[in-house]
Formats: sequence, structure tokens, C-alpha cells
Amino acid sequence: MEFHEYFEYFDRSIRLAMAPRFKWSGRPAESDPNPTFRRGFFLLASFCLAYQIVGVMTYWLLFDMKEEDTQRFVAGISEATGALMLVSVGFYNVCALSYHRNEIEVLLTHLMKLYPRPGERHYRCRHYHSLANGLMKFEFVYFWLFALYYNGAPLASLLYEHLMDGMEVGYKTQINTWYPWRVHGSAVGYGLGHFATCIGSIVGLKLHFDAIANQLRELDSRHQGARQELRRLIAYHSQVIRIAVQFNEIMNFSFLGGLVFSTIALCMTSVAILLLDLVSAFKCVNGLVAFIVYNFVICFLGTEFSIGMQLEDFMLYQDLVCLAAQLPRFEWNGRRSSAVNQNLARRFIFLFGAVNLIYHNIGCIMYGYFVDGSTQDPIEYLAELATVGAMLGFTTVGTLSLWKILSLKPHIEKLMDDFEELFQHTKKKPYRTRHYYESYTRFIRRLVIFTSLAIAYYNLLPIILMTRELLTEAQDLSYRLQSSTWYPWKIQGSVPGFLVAVVCQAFSCQTNLCVIMFSQFLVSFFGIQLEIHFDGLARQLEAIDARLPTAKEQLKSLITYHNSLFHLADKVNRFFNFMFFISLSISITCMCFLAFSMTMFDLGPALKHMLGLLLFLIYNFCMCRNGTYLIFASDKVLPAAFYNNWYEGDLAYRKMLLILMMRATKPYVWRTYKLAPVSITTYMATLKFSYQMFTCVRSLK
Repeated sequence: MEFHEYFEYFDRSIRLAMAPRFKWSGRPAESDPNPTFRRGFFLLASFCLAYQIVGVMTYWLLFDMKEEDTQRFVAGISEATGALMLVSVGFYNVCALSYHRNEIEVLLTHLMKLYPRPGERHYRCRHYHSLANGLMKFEFVYFWLFALYYNGAPLASLLYEHLMDGMEVGYKTQINTWYPWRVHGSAVGYGLGHFATCIGSIVGLKLHFDAIANQLRELDSRHQGARQELRRLIAYHSQVIRIAVQFNEIMNFSFLGGLVFSTIALCMTSVAILLLDLVSAFKCVNGLVAFIVYNFVICFLGTEFSIGMQLEDFMLYQDLVCLAAQLPRFEWNGRRSSAVNQNLARRFIFLFGAVNLIYHNIGCIMYGYFVDGSTQDPIEYLAELATVGAMLGFTTVGTLSLWKILSLKPHIEKLMDDFEELFQHTKKKPYRTRHYYESYTRFIRRLVIFTSLAIAYYNLLPIILMTRELLTEAQDLSYRLQSSTWYPWKIQGSVPGFLVAVVCQAFSCQTNLCVIMFSQFLVSFFGIQLEIHFDGLARQLEAIDARLPTAKEQLKSLITYHNSLFHLADKVNRFFNFMFFISLSISITCMCFLAFSMTMFDLGPALKHMLGLLLFLIYNFCMCRNGTYLIFASDKVLPAAFYNNWYEGDLAYRKMLLILMMRATKPYVWRTYKLAPVSITTYMATLKFSYQMFTCVRSLK
């Protein structure tokens, strides 16, 4: 991750505005095939932007000021003021960037020299790069969508007026501007300057201040080189402060103009929105949002904030899943949020869903028993049994997972107490935790969205099919449920019985998939915690200086830390052995049945079976992915110990390090009852075996 990578969206904005690219010593060169054209276009756009300031005021003096109606007069001056502030902020930013261009490039050269060396670029640089690029990506997309609407709205309005017979063409431009000719209107991109603000504030200042704080925290005053290290940090701090002052002086003009003009615009644009027609008001709303974003970015970048995290932050989606199915929430010592009260209504919803889930297993078996194969084609009969078997596999996994989660709840909560104690060590290096948290929540968020859509489609499909049959006046209604299940009441020909069965299956599906998701997310939670700790252990091993007198004590604590991680990982494996086993064994047959059913039914049920197949594929993949990532994380310990400067330590230090290296020779692997490893290799083996079963069944056709 290089320094110039922070300028991705800033360069895009510069390129779209045809402005000259910022250069500094050490930045890779970029070819510019048409520099004269780009410069000419930029100068023309800047001139049009400057003229619009005069044109907006002239238009108001010539036309809007003469309005006799009070409401129209206030609307005119409000709209004119908002437009004037818009172009003024843009012109101020262009002036600031052009006038201070050389100073900014010198400042960027200094920042380039201060940027961390490759060996120092760990999670801190990743965090600030994600923060900078995420903020600038949002701004870039929003402001250019705003510019697209701003410049396209007059053309769309003109086309609409031209196509409508009898409507007078208004020739409305983007903003009310006076020109010395009849047709008028021009606009240049707004929002260029605060991209430079983002770069300067995030890359130049926060990254380095945070680096100084971390190095001061780690400084050991007992070491003989502590005085020289402290002197270096004082010089580093002084240099960062000097760059911050220079940046503030350069951007003072842009800060002042942006805040003053945007404050006035927020007031006047709000008034204009209330008084103008719908089209003009919508345009003003976009301008209002643009000013709010602009003001927020400037103030946000000048504000320091904390990224401290708690262990319960990793349980966000687990708690949401528990809430959806009214499962009892997991509690442990150190959890800050208050406990959820399981009142009578919550307990009834949970018990109703759990009872229907348990009965769903019985209903699937009974339905499969009552299927009459003598009146059907053998292949259709096999497809019907495959559908019932696949659904039975789903409900079996959900039922067994629910039983295991409830039976192990006290033990898992006690295990979380141990992880809560270990998590306190990660607060010394918050960026590693933040990095893992973001990747973990991003993956789980996508799973929640996909599973929620699958639940909605699964439960709405019977209603959609029944509605379609009623609208097409079909002679015979199918009364098709979500899944083929036997119930002890009449469903065919009975609308009340059909609706009751649909509701029962909806509760069963909700509980089933929420339990499956929760067990899957719980494994991911423990997996990501172990990854964080194994990675932290490796980083601490690399950082030990064997020459220090405290090196042996540090290594002894890390050996204890390593031993406790193995102990906790064994506990997690023991608790989830059963879930690993049923997820890998049952899914092999179910994926074969679902794939076969997809090829035998029409579009609606086939799509339902496809979603079921994807759910099993994702469920298995997540389990094996967590195990694989744990293998990779635990495998970092041995190289970290080897590349430590152990050759400069004494004999006792080297013997202790050798013990740790012997334990870290083999990476830690989760196993299903010590039979198969929980890894991507096992996942691929299950897919291969399931596909072989599918091709065997398909060959019967």
C-alpha cells in the first residue's frame, strides 16, 4: 500500500475536471497525451464558473428583485443566494488549489518522506487507507451524480416541454444566470477542494500522530537506547506539527469560504425548498444535501475520534438473528449492553417456532411415507422423494443445531468469559482488531441479506402461486405449501387449513434458518477471535528484542498465551464437533437431492430448490472457511519465531523459543470428531462426492 494509492478518487476528480494533476517527488509519472486541451478546458471552465457569480447577481437584480408578490420575491432571493453560494464555494476551491499548488506539492513531498516504511505498514495504514478511500468514494459518487442531475435536468425538462402539445417551452437553465445572449446556463463541477482536505487530514496528520502515540506507549525507559529513541520521537512530533500548521495556513482560505458560504446556503436553500415548485425544489434539495456533506466532511476531518472496540461488537448479527427467532441471547461477564427480558410473548413465539420445526421433521417423514409411487412416473416419484428428503435434511440440521445450542449455552457463555479476558490484550493494538472486524462483519452482513431474501421468497411462494391461480381462474387450485409436509388437518380444498399450514411452515422456516445462521455465525465468531489472537501472538514474537533483559519474561508470557489459545481452540472444537459433523454429512445428500429437484420442476419451485442448494453450499463453505483461516492464522507463529533475533539472545532464551517453535510446527486444525479437518479441502471433497451422487441419479432418467 503506497502513499499515492490514497489519491485514487482525488485523481479521478481532477481528471474529470480537466485540472492539472498534483505531482511530488517520488510519485510515479503518468502520461498526458493532450496537456494543451486539458489546460484550455480547465481555464474555460474556471472562467465560466467565475462569470456565474456575476451572472447570478445580475439576474436577480434585473428580474427577481422586481417581483411584487412577497412569496415569489422571497423564493427568488433564496434560490439566487443558494446558487450564488454553490458557485462561490466551487470558485473558492479552484482558486485555493491553483494558487497554493506549489506549496501543496511541497507539503505532499514531506508527507511522502514521513510515510511509514514497508516494514512498519501493518494494520494502522490499512485502517486509514480504508477510512480515506471510503470517505472519498462516497463523496466522488455523490457529487458526480449531483453534477449529472444538475446538468441533465434542464435538457430533460426542455424535451418534456417540447413533446407535450400546447406547453410553452421555458428554456430553463441549471441556475438562473444572466448572459449577454438569449440562451444561457453553465456549471462546473462542485466539490473538488475537499478531496485535498481529505488527503491532508487523514494521511498527513492522523496517521502520524497515532504512530507517535503507539511508539511512545511501547518505549521502554529501562533500555539503554531509550533516550535516543525519545529524542527521535520528539523530532518526529515537531515535524508533524509543522506540517499540520503549514496545511492549515494553505487551506485557511478554503476552510473559511466553505464554512461561511455553506452556512448561508443551508439557510436560504431551505427557504427556497418550501416556496418553489416541485422540480426546482428537488434541485434545491440536492444542493442542500451537497452543502451538508461538504460541511460535515470539513468538520469531521478536524475531529479526533476513538476506534475502541468491545468483544460484544462482534456479536451484533448473532443478536439480530436471536431477536428474529426470539432465541435466548448469550450473556457473559463483561458484556455492557443490558440483558434482554424474555417475556411471555417472546417465549411463546420461540416455543411455537421450535414446536413447528420439530413437527416439520415428522411431517416430512409422513409425507414421504404416503407418496404413492404406483400412479406416477418413476422419475417424478424419485424427484418428489428427493424434494422431501432435502427438506428433511434442512429441518434435521436446524433441529439438531437448536438442541445443541440450548444444551451448550451455559458452557459457551463460560467460554466467552475466557475470550473476554483475552480480548483486553487486543486493545493495545486496535487496528488489527478493526481490520478483522470489518472483514468479518462485511461477510456476515452479506449472508444475512441473502438468507433474509431466501426466507421471504420461501414463505411468499405459496401465496404468490395461489394468487396467480385465482387471477387466471384456474379450475383446480393446487394448495401448494412451502414444502411437502403432512398435517393432520385438511389442506386440499380448504382455504383456512391451507393458511394455517402456511403460517406453521413460516414459523418453522424462520426458526430453522435463524438457528442455522446463528450456529454458523457463532463458529465464525470464535474463529475470528482465534485469528486475531494468533496474529497478535505472531506480531509480538516478531517485535521481541532478544538483547533486552526483559526478553525472557516477554517470551515466557507469549508461551503461556500460545498455550491458552490452543486450550481455547480445543474447547471450541469440542463444543462444535457435532455441528461440524452434521453440516458435512447431511449436506452431501441434501445437495444431491436439491440439484436433482431443480431439474425436474417448473420455474417457481426450481428457484426455491436453487436457493436451498445455495444455502447448503454457503453453510458448508462458511464452516470450512473459518477452519481454513484459523489454519492460516496459527501458521504465522512459526515464521514469526524463526525471524526473531534469537541468535542475539542467551541460551535460556533460545531454549524457551525452541519449545514454542516445536509446538507451532503444525498449524492448529479443527476436526469433526478427529475424522476430517474442517477446511476447504474437506469442502471440495464433499462437493465432489455430492456431484457424483447427482450424476448417478440423473443417469437413471
